[in-house]
Amino acid sequence: MVECLKAKTAQWNERFNAVYQQKLTEAEPKQREQLRAAQRLWIQYRAASCFYYGLGEGTTARIEADNCMYRMTRARAEELEGKEDRD
Repeated sequence: MVECLKAKTAQWNERFNAVYQQKLTEAEPKQREQLRAAQRLWIQYRAASCFYYGLGEGTTARIEADNCMYRMTRARAEELEGKEDRD
């Protein structure tokens, strides 16, 4: 299960990186710097959040941490693509 999550995360990470690079290219200079700053903070947030799950008890902690990385990476990619849920 862990390997499956890692593979899915890797796919979404590639998609995420592609859309991030596209957004950087399309952005105005002020937007570009803000996007970079936001992205750095988001990466720190994702790492801290998922690390929390990895510190849990038992064998499921690793699965929960990897699932966190998958879900957050996918959500950020979809957000940058403009596909996030809208009310």
